[in-house]
Amino acid sequence: MSSNNFRITEHTVPGCHIREYAGSTAGRQEDVLRLHVKQYTPLNPPEPLSPEAVTITELYEPLWNEILQRAERNSFQIRSIWVAEAANMGMSAIFNEDKLSIGFSWMDHYCDLLFMINYFRDEMPRPLVGLGHSFGGNIITNLVFLYPRLFTTLILLDPVIQLNPLPMGFGSDPLTATEVYKEMFPKMDPRCVDRTTKFGFRDLPTELYPESLEGSNPANPPVTLTTSRYQDMIAQIRENFSARTLDGRIQIDRSTHAEMDPIAAFFPIYLRLDEVREGIKICGHGIGGSGGDSQGKVKEAVIPKGSHLFPFENVAEAAEISSAWLGKEVQSFAIAEREWAEKRQSMDKRDHLVLGEEWFKTIKPLGAFRSARKPGKERL
Repeated sequence: MSSNNFRITEHTVPGCHIREYAGSTAGRQEDVLRLHVKQYTPLNPPEPLSPEAVTITELYEPLWNEILQRAERNSFQIRSIWVAEAANMGMSAIFNEDKLSIGFSWMDHYCDLLFMINYFRDEMPRPLVGLGHSFGGNIITNLVFLYPRLFTTLILLDPVIQLNPLPMGFGSDPLTATEVYKEMFPKMDPRCVDRTTKFGFRDLPTELYPESLEGSNPANPPVTLTTSRYQDMIAQIRENFSARTLDGRIQIDRSTHAEMDPIAAFFPIYLRLDEVREGIKICGHGIGGSGGDSQGKVKEAVIPKGSHLFPFENVAEAAEISSAWLGKEVQSFAIAEREWAEKRQSMDKRDHLVLGEEWFKTIKPLGAFRSARKPGKERL
């Protein structure tokens, strides 16, 4: 288990101010939602810890155990791993139970992650690595759009594709709920099933189910999902039930759905895969990008016969691919850092205060234009 390899520290931090949707909170829009954060620090880090030891955000416990085992072989070290649960999911949802409403935007969570990173900045020196699966991959990517230099590299595990919520409100007891979960996901790694049993269910009663099941055993109480099926649903689907008028026209209520594009309703993404694939080919080539595959900064890996849940089913394979990429990127980071440090060390104090000679060779001072005026020509 992770507790055998990592020291686990739990934190609570406030989420970002003003949520994307006004309906995210049940009371005032200024109400503070709290995030449950876990920090995993290796119990036996190498001595001394390298300045290039990576800090990872967004991951899954069995997977990072596997990555930790492969770190030395791939020439990188892990400083710590940070996981922040979305405000309406997991333990965060329990913290915010009396404040949440039926509104959730994915955009809120990447802002929350940025706030968390700034909050713990003293414990998160570079290089930072973003690793996310599904929803987490989307969040990490959006954070990079907002702040391109934040992460040294990304590892995206089948991002964006959404899971269906479990078709249950509650189970008669933890064992029964776990068996239902196993039947739904028969390929799940036993370690992941164990973590689901421990953290994915909570005992009744709750705010949603204030009364326990009749005839239940208090010593073995019925359970419900830690993230309620309703919060799970709104995390996947954004409703707009009044989008069409009686004559079929698309209309957008800008007071509640300003982010929606009316044209998007006519372009089902699953019918435009050729265009999507073309976009993927140029990943990293744009302004602010890494240079893409032509610079060796983007790589695709496929796990044969893997499903969307491969981080939970093919844990070792996912860790092998991720660790190999991390080793390569950390080495590149170390070289770039060394070259940058050498360049900066060659500068004296005055070099940081005045512009260099190249500036004046390229950009002429105003006096140069005055002296170039023809004699006798009056200034306007």
